Amino acid sequence: MVKLNLITAPTYTDLISVATAKNFLRVTNSAEDTLIGTLIIAAVEVAQNYTNSRFLDTEYIMTMDSWTDVLVQNDLPQIILPYAPLSSIEHLKYYDSANVHQTWSASNYSVNKYINQSGFLEIDSGVTTPTLYDRPDAIEIKFKAGYGTSGSDVPESIKIAILLILGKMYEMREDSVSKLPKSSEYILDPYRFITY
Repeated sequence: MVKLNLITAPTYTDLISVATAKNFLRVTNSAEDTLIGTLIIAAVEVAQNYTNSRFLDTEYIMTMDSWTDVLVQNDLPQIILPYAPLSSIEHLKYYDSANVHQTWSASNYSVNKYINQSGFLEIDSGVTTPTLYDRPDAIEIKFKAGYGTSGSDVPESIKIAILLILGKMYEMREDSVSKLPKSSEYILDPYRFITY
């Protein structure tokens, strides 16, 4: 079984500031700053869910209970990471047969990143996976997904799409928004990542 734990989340107002959002919404007073800050978070999360991605670097730990959780493609074991774009992999650790936490050398696997596809670890040909202790978190992968650490690392068109979503949320405060604004979907479509 695969489990995912959020370790470090970014601050979404680093991506779209309250001042930028207010300028877009043509709001000139500070009475709704708290609401606008909350709507920024919601709009970013909606856009990330639509694209199956994370925009600012977000750190996770993914755990698995066995190597059989690994998807095999072309006879090479691959561990698909759930969010894209893959920024980095800090480590792959495991609990050996004696229940001792070990770091598996990065020389045993390669990291692959492709456009519009989730990143993955591919265990190198001829490498034997270590024997694991029987526990639900026997394998642990710590990774980051995102375009970078600041708003300037994220494509401008994604930020425009977020502002369009934010504008719709700000304008229609009752429960009547059932879909993304068409223009934001059109802008975000090239940034959608394939999931398996």
